[in-house]
Parts: sequence; C-alpha cells; structure tokens
Amino acid sequence: MAKIHFEGIDVELLSMAEIANIPDDVAEEMLQAGGDVLADAQKRKYLATLKQHTGNLANSLKLSKMTRRQDGSRGITVYPRGKHHSYKHGDGFADASNTEVAFVQEYGSKKRGISAKGIIAAANAESGDAVQAAEMEIYDKWLKTKGK
Repeated sequence: MAKIHFEGIDVELLSMAEIANIPDDVAEEMLQAGGDVLADAQKRKYLATLKQHTGNLANSLKLSKMTRRQDGSRGITVYPRGKHHSYKHGDGFADASNTEVAFVQEYGSKKRGISAKGIIAAANAESGDAVQAAEMEIYDKWLKTKGK
C-alpha cells in the first residue's frame, strides 16, 4: 500500500486510503480555509494592479461549496460573481459580468486594446505556501483528534 513519508518530522505514516478517507466536513473546512486565503490574495492583487475606482471586481470574489469530482477528489472554486457594469450594445444595453471582466483582465483582449495582466495566476503563485499552511492547520487539528 502506498505511504506518505515526511523526512525529519516526527509524524506517523498515513496510508493513501486514510488520507482519502478524510471526512467531507474536514476536507471542506480545509478547502474553505485555503480558499479564504486565496481569495484574499487575489483581492489584494486586483486592487494593487488595476487601481480600481469601486473595487467591484475585487470584492466580487466568492468561494463555491465543496464538490466531489468524478475521480473522487474534492475541491472548491474561487471566482468573481455578479454584474460588473452595463454597456451600450446594438440598440440597447448589455451587462458584463465580473467573471467576463476578470477573464479579459487575465488574458487580455487585442480587439479592445487590453493587455493580459495575469493577476489571478500571479496571486495564486504568490499565495501557494499560505494556502497550504491554512489547510495544514485544519488537517493537523483533525490528526490530533485521531491520536496521530
């Protein structure tokens, strides 16, 4: 059976089956803790990079509920929600969602003369250790309840 081994740390080995059997409530708490850290990092990066007037895009970041994927893994998504603004389109008006605005800011739009800024990718990369630390704090609490 596969085992995880930590060199130099006094930690009992856990089998992959034990890790996979982390209860959903613990997994969700871990993912929520990491997601909160990630959303905060993305918000700070948006505000620093875009010099927004309203902070609408940065403040629209929300976490989804935990989902279980077909392969059995669990996850959450951090993404902007809601309406960003309205614009004139044809004979009337159309709404642009925060998700659409975030996509254009991330990848750019040659047609609109907007360069790619990579805000989400940069925030994700910069906050990786902090996200992992937040998740591990919850995981460690759970291990202590199991006497490990």
